[in-house]
Amino acid sequence: MPGGPSPMSQETTPDRADLAAPAQHYTFGDGDVAALRLRLLAEVYAPSSAALLATAAPPPGGAIDAGCGPGHTTALVQATLGPAWMIGLDRSEKLVAAARASLPALRFEVHDVTAVPYPTAPGGMLYSRFLLTHLPDPVAALRAFGAALVPGGVVVLEETAALTSEHPAFRRYYAHVEALQAHYGQRMHVGADLAELARAAGLRVERAGVLRLELPAAKMARLHALNLMTWGADAFARAHFDGAELAALALTLARVADGEEEAPAVESGMGQAVLRA
Repeated sequence: MPGGPSPMSQETTPDRADLAAPAQHYTFGDGDVAALRLRLLAEVYAPSSAALLATAAPPPGGAIDAGCGPGHTTALVQATLGPAWMIGLDRSEKLVAAARASLPALRFEVHDVTAVPYPTAPGGMLYSRFLLTHLPDPVAALRAFGAALVPGGVVVLEETAALTSEHPAFRRYYAHVEALQAHYGQRMHVGADLAELARAAGLRVERAGVLRLELPAAKMARLHALNLMTWGADAFARAHFDGAELAALALTLARVADGEEEAPAVESGMGQAVLRA
């Protein structure tokens, strides 16, 4: 596709049997660098997410944020819809601890959201952003989402459907991300298929589509540079990506982030879906 990733080199081909992917793997980690990245991610996507949430009626009862991370999306749902109760769930103890520390008025629990039952009463709504892309079986996760709700409860999803740039460093970075996620059985652009996945999980699709966004290159470059910092701990990335190339990419992205090099806006296709359990 125009402006899409350049062809991957041999180093990005997942061909090492000794690097078998675990059942679940969060590609970008959950340490301090990852937490900073998630804060910046929340800033970039908050306006479009809030606009989507505002189209949903306040849920009868409570709301669940599945894959809440450090709580940015949990706070967004609470502020936008004001449910009777709000809970954020994430399997990362570090990120849940950060959420509890920064948002003491909200409830957070450590839980794998692909496993039911959830440690809460059934909700009237479940929101999830950028979670399915990290799961090897998104249909199973969607079944769990439906099971966590009251009959007729609403599931609101947001996932990347496309991410492109005319800048070569961005294109190369996206090629690496796609290869890395593919190794772990994940799909970078799962947002393009939310309706199909929802139907396979037995959920009713009220509406689904792709919202086109133009995202500031400087902020996206900062996000991507932070991601690159976490790959040193990833066995697949160390084995298949050239370290010198990653260092050069990080340097270029940092220059864009600092305004020292120009880059066009990143074109994002955000898959959005509103579903019924």
